Amino acid sequence: MDKVVLETYSKKISVIISEGESAISLLQHEALSHQLATLLRECGRPSVFQDSSFILPWYKENLQKFYPVIVVAYAGDRLVGMLTLAREIHAFRGSYCNKLVGAGNFFALYQNWNVLDEYRLDFWNLGIQSLLKKMPGCIINLKCLPDIEIFQAMENFPKFRRMTVLEKFQNPVLDFKVEGYEKIFGKRHFKSKINRLNRAGNVKFEKITDFRVLEKIFPQIAQYYSIRQGAAFNKIPFSSGIQDWKVFLEWLKNDTLHVTGLWLDEVLIGAVMIINDFGKTAHLAGLITYSPRHAKLSPGLVHLYLVSQLLKEESYHHLKLSPGYDAYKDRFSNRQEEIYELLISRNQFQIIKRKLRGWFRKILLNRGIRPNDFEVLLSKTKSKWINRFWAFPKKFKKRKTGDLLSRLDSLSAKTEDSCIDFNNEALDALLLVDDKTFDVSRWEFLDDALKRLEENEKFISHIVKGKLQVCIWYKDGELTSQDLTIKNLEKKITKIFLSPNF
Repeated sequence: MDKVVLETYSKKISVIISEGESAISLLQHEALSHQLATLLRECGRPSVFQDSSFILPWYKENLQKFYPVIVVAYAGDRLVGMLTLAREIHAFRGSYCNKLVGAGNFFALYQNWNVLDEYRLDFWNLGIQSLLKKMPGCIINLKCLPDIEIFQAMENFPKFRRMTVLEKFQNPVLDFKVEGYEKIFGKRHFKSKINRLNRAGNVKFEKITDFRVLEKIFPQIAQYYSIRQGAAFNKIPFSSGIQDWKVFLEWLKNDTLHVTGLWLDEVLIGAVMIINDFGKTAHLAGLITYSPRHAKLSPGLVHLYLVSQLLKEESYHHLKLSPGYDAYKDRFSNRQEEIYELLISRNQFQIIKRKLRGWFRKILLNRGIRPNDFEVLLSKTKSKWINRFWAFPKKFKKRKTGDLLSRLDSLSAKTEDSCIDFNNEALDALLLVDDKTFDVSRWEFLDDALKRLEENEKFISHIVKGKLQVCIWYKDGELTSQDLTIKNLEKKITKIFLSPNF
């Protein structure tokens, strides 16, 4: 990437805006790393999310998706202010989007600038405002300011109020320093879940410290997580393979990541990855997932319970569960932390739009509706109608179940044919769909698939040129590809998904 550096000066400070590779080079300087640690302490808000140990691996491993942008301020040779951002890159066009997010994106719970009090005005004028002038039309969105005083101290700065919108959220916290935290661990609900899992087989809970072990099991973790994210939000993480999850390996190497796995009869059924904030606070901002096949045993809930106990034994002060209005987070928390999302923009339309969003979310919450659920419903409906649009020309195409099964029966005998990819119970096959694959949207398909997996239905799949063409769900009995005949399948099938192009 091109090296781009913009410098501005005042009587007090000099501000440098570094982009792309030059931003990465800046963070790699050992002197800056030491100065940054000093700055975080002096500001009274040391956080791993602003530390180079967290930011640098994320920058390096996401260069295809995010363009690094760093604003640094110096008073002489002394680092007095810093803000680490990333500009999103459009997935299909490859062009830069008009949105700047905090470095780490959704993995970074805290996103804010750290500036010594006496330099805040200059940092706002020379740093942040200069950046937005340099990138016309861009907005800066910082998801989680941990302290409203940061905002309040700048409210009277020129143009600050007119260019910003603040929205408050609650972050559930399990605080081991609060009296009576033991009651969380003593809940009968958790103990019954643990006992049920133990009765199911040999359970092993283990902390993973070797990146090679994580590298070995991550493909399975990625499958579980992608299916769940696809069903919940129509997102398929880790679709590019190791390049998408290499950052977790790098974080584990430098002790920024706390990883545990859960096994049942030597089969991995869950993983929890937590961001380690200097050994004092653990943030559930990394990843939590579990096997859909074992959902009835509540492995996610049991795993989080075991992780919480382990963190207490390791002398952590808190487990911060991240915002989201999730019921399970309320079960694990004993207090709430207020955090704030901040939008900065020179465009008044963006400011008004964000204020309207905040106003509408408050209405939903007052009516007992989670804003996230409402947004998901709208997105799911949009996805559904996009699919119906593409499927309409082929909706009248006749597809007989008997003909389909006969065709699959013949395919099952052609295992040597390199053009045929015929799978039994291959979870990754379920992810090889888009909104044009079947007569339902990808979101509807994955949502349905997750429910069927949790009900222990089985499936067979037929893949052509990297795309899922047929998915047949069945129950009651074991079937392999060699058993796939009309006689064996007809009474066991619960659902058939067939591509219009098949």
